[in-house]
Amino acid sequence: MSDTPVTFGWESLNSLLSDGVATLVREHWKEIALDQEKVPLAIDWRAMLEEEKIGRFRVFSARRNGELIGYVAFKSFRPERYSTTLYINDDVFWLAPEERKGLTGYRMLKAAIAALPRPCKLQFKEKIGFQDGRVGTLLERLGLQPVEMLYSAFLE
Repeated sequence: MSDTPVTFGWESLNSLLSDGVATLVREHWKEIALDQEKVPLAIDWRAMLEEEKIGRFRVFSARRNGELIGYVAFKSFRPERYSTTLYINDDVFWLAPEERKGLTGYRMLKAAIAALPRPCKLQFKEKIGFQDGRVGTLLERLGLQPVEMLYSAFLE
């Protein structure tokens, strides 16, 4: 971590792909995916670009000295059951390991949340058992509350 200021903002997926985000995504997957042998990373970048084009996918980034040090991606939708409410779910949240002990993650999430459209129902998931601390702690400091727990199994 450096004392150099961090810049935050929305970036296009094409720009991030040109900057090598696919490599960071693979490293992140290796770090946190619990079922890699059964659920391989197989990103449909074309589909994600299409979702971005129609406004259902966006990425908020953090950069230090022009280098990508973090990102949080969001998916937006209007569920059939609550069709008048815009829902925004996190898709993925990543921060460079050397940035995880400072305030960069908190500052990035705070800036990203401030930049989201209003009104909306914002929802984040948290990986249980992640060794670098709870993302939930940051989210709770930002005013989010735990409301559900996700259970998962790979059925064969």
